[in-house]
Amino acid sequence: MEIMKNVVREKIRKKMLYVATALGILVVAMFSSDMGSLTIGGKSINDYYVLVPVLMNVMNFLAGAIALAVSCTTIPLEYERRTSHLIWSRGVSQARYHMDLTAGNILVAWISGAILYITLAVFSVLKGYEEIIGKIVLAMVFMMLYTAIVCMLTSALSIKLPTVFTVTVMVIILVCGALRSALNLFLAAMTGPAGIISKGAIRIIPDLAGISKQAGNLVQNKPVNVHVIIIGLFMVWIAGLLIMLLKREEA
Repeated sequence: MEIMKNVVREKIRKKMLYVATALGILVVAMFSSDMGSLTIGGKSINDYYVLVPVLMNVMNFLAGAIALAVSCTTIPLEYERRTSHLIWSRGVSQARYHMDLTAGNILVAWISGAILYITLAVFSVLKGYEEIIGKIVLAMVFMMLYTAIVCMLTSALSIKLPTVFTVTVMVIILVCGALRSALNLFLAAMTGPAGIISKGAIRIIPDLAGISKQAGNLVQNKPVNVHVIIIGLFMVWIAGLLIMLLKREEA
């Protein structure tokens, strides 16, 4: 628990939460301004029941990007500082150490994501849509799943890979996961070996777009696809298993 608290304190000192707040206010303010000329599905984007799911998509992506930034250096820096050896002397296993560091990353990502969603809730009230506040709060659960996947995968990769490779791989996963629905449509037209390989590759990428979509469905009173949630939880389990099993040679 103390390790997790130290991670949170360090990230707060680096002003990550302030960045999240600024991003939240900027994004929501921009989309909530006079954008009546933009439409989605024939409806004005000024209709908050259309706008909020769009904003949730954007905010989940921002929260995922923050989760990536928070997680990519936490474990490597602990080893560079030789802090890890102080932990070993206390009888803490490497697996538990990695999990505690990852838990700290997840908590920071959740706080950052919550700030983004609170900003959305405030603007919803200002726009006169107080009735959707409860649904926005419930939709934070999907943000928590989204960021947990990103945090845990990033932490797992950072145990073995240099930071630059971890970031590169996770940026690809984050972007492709957030655009997975669009990529599926694009790849549907592909044939031959390239098409088969591409379709197989996209299947192993977390369906982050699907998770965000369920948050939007919740706000719009549409059915929530439980299958997407179960697959997301399975991804968390896989990432957690990797964190527990992967070791650093410096230890």
